[in-house]
Amino acid sequence: MAVGWWGGGGGGGGWAPPPPDSGASVIVLEADDKVGGSSRLSGGHFYAAGTSVQREAGILDDTPDDMFNYYMTLNQWNVEPAVARTYCDSAAPTFEWLRSLGVEYKPERVYISGIDTVARGHPPEGEGLAVVRVLDSERIKRGVDMALMTRADKLIEEDGEIVGVAAGDQEVGCGAVVIASGGFGHNKEFIEKYWPDAHEQGDGVWAISGPKAMGDGIVLGEQVGATLGGHNRGLLLVTPGFNRDLELGVPPWSILVSREGRRFASEMAPYTVMAGLFKRNGGMAYAIFDEAARLEADAMPAGPSWTSENLLAKAESGEVLRADTLEELAALCKINPAPLAGTVQKYNEDCARGVDTAYFKPMGLRPIETPPFYAVEVRPAIIAWTGCGLRVDPDTHVIANNELPIDNLFAAGEAMGTLHGDRYIGGGGSYGPAVTFGRIAGRNAATAAAKSAGLME
Repeated sequence: MAVGWWGGGGGGGGWAPPPPDSGASVIVLEADDKVGGSSRLSGGHFYAAGTSVQREAGILDDTPDDMFNYYMTLNQWNVEPAVARTYCDSAAPTFEWLRSLGVEYKPERVYISGIDTVARGHPPEGEGLAVVRVLDSERIKRGVDMALMTRADKLIEEDGEIVGVAAGDQEVGCGAVVIASGGFGHNKEFIEKYWPDAHEQGDGVWAISGPKAMGDGIVLGEQVGATLGGHNRGLLLVTPGFNRDLELGVPPWSILVSREGRRFASEMAPYTVMAGLFKRNGGMAYAIFDEAARLEADAMPAGPSWTSENLLAKAESGEVLRADTLEELAALCKINPAPLAGTVQKYNEDCARGVDTAYFKPMGLRPIETPPFYAVEVRPAIIAWTGCGLRVDPDTHVIANNELPIDNLFAAGEAMGTLHGDRYIGGGGSYGPAVTFGRIAGRNAATAAAKSAGLME
């Protein structure tokens, strides 16, 4: 009896070997023409506590309990505790499994990836593509079949149980189905419906996910009465929107001011919380700096959008606002000049002291005093991942409208919408859960398929 697996990305990357006594096989359906989904485009970082790599790095006392407490406190307990607990407990064993397969992690690269105080971010050598290649090699060794360019569009249901999946006019009989088809970053209709905060950023919103991230899992799940979780959640990254380059924020040599002309955050606030700061301050801001900062921008790199040459070119084209006085700059930005002038004055005084007394920015302090002055409109408009998806229990069973599991239906990765809260835990907090719950879903789906076939009790 087969397990039908819809999606060949991080959530599908579990492709966990069925229990030896289950007799179940696995077939993977992937909409793209290559394996990996969004994972092949990602950094592949893994967020986990209590790993062997941490211990090699001298971090000896980090535990899943510590990770769980951080996770829940960060999100004010506004997440499913049982699902979060499962991830915190299962992350390290899954990480060790990846390492045993040959994914390489170096202890000197473990880093503090969130706003916690412990280094739990584990970047692999070769980024996400390297992990995908290792997992795909393992898939081939196990004899797991994959049908590329095959998009599942219907679940087959009999007597309240999932018994297969259809792709066009082809049907595959399955004892269980795992939906691991990714998020919906490339589906504008779903962004409007399930992530209003992202939709409010307008046409400038774009996703770094794979091109097939269209929310198919939501469609399939709702066909059989699945419920959704994670509405209006996900991770947005701040960008000036000049080009479709991955960016994590603004340069430290600028200041962020709201539509009211007031500074509202440290320009070096973690990217994990920056979108929330923007949301509370009108959803957009201006990065303000002067000519001296622009001329020396390349000495403190902040990404391709923020090079000295690019900023000058964008000023010439009008995409960056430029004026000889702060009052004129405020007029171009359509903000009140008085708060902007006062904000810059206070900031310049802090620069003279060498201490940011308002937001404690640790570096990049430089006065804004040399004309011309510049303003770059920035918005949280890069979709890193989407948070709304199918609700699951800790065993990855998809939950129906009656709050009970749908027999033989499981979900993992970005297709599941139960894990994430309003605040992102840190780098690796999306890919880590994808693989972790992929393994859990694989084991449980194989067992369910075997039981459906009468091969297990």
